[in-house]
Amino acid sequence: MRLADRVIIITGAARGLGAAYARRLAAEGAAVVLTDLHEPAAEMTAWLNANPGSSFVRTDVRSPDDAARLVAHVRERHGRIDVLINNAAVFAELTRRPSEELTVKEWEHVLGVNVVGVFACTQAVIPIMKAAGRGKIINVASNVVHKGLPFLLHYVASKGAVVAMTRALARELGPSGITVNAIAPGYVLHETTLATDKGRNEQVKQLRALGRTETPDDLVGAMVFLASAESDFITGQTLVIDGGEVFA
Repeated sequence: MRLADRVIIITGAARGLGAAYARRLAAEGAAVVLTDLHEPAAEMTAWLNANPGSSFVRTDVRSPDDAARLVAHVRERHGRIDVLINNAAVFAELTRRPSEELTVKEWEHVLGVNVVGVFACTQAVIPIMKAAGRGKIINVASNVVHKGLPFLLHYVASKGAVVAMTRALARELGPSGITVNAIAPGYVLHETTLATDKGRNEQVKQLRALGRTETPDDLVGAMVFLASAESDFITGQTLVIDGGEVFA
């Protein structure tokens, strides 16, 4: 129970990786508040019913008003916020295309969720964490920042921004006792990416030192570590978790 009595917000947690993080963090003793623009998948609805200490709040992370309502809900129910995990992102539904074919509307959509969403939710929790003199913010980036992946320029740019924001916020918030770190997964096979995989997983496996599929189980341990007291003296770092696909 490494996270006993901790209150954790996870964005983009109705399904996929966010849901996997929620289940593991709760198993470690945390009270988990899931947020998403969409209602939870049936599996997560059943899980929430069986775990009354956790809850779901529908939230558009791009909206400062929604982020403020989310924080108010968590504060009223739990009295504090110990950890924010900025997981919500646009990825699986994107089609790889040459950069000259991308539109400004597509850029605004991807950066709206992947960058503005991180900013809005982080901004909403900062006053509470500052008042407490402690807190942890964990951002989900991607190993594409180190790969220079072609044909997804808007997505790569958004995750590069997340890494940069992690470093800048760590400097800014450190004096207030708040740590800011990120994880950078590789291509993870789960319920969302399976629907659009088209053989990509097999291609990526060949590039990894460990030579196998990456699953949500490969990420949850690092998330527990960064959310726990064991990482209290780590900040401004991005941990690449991709089976040795890139060495950053």
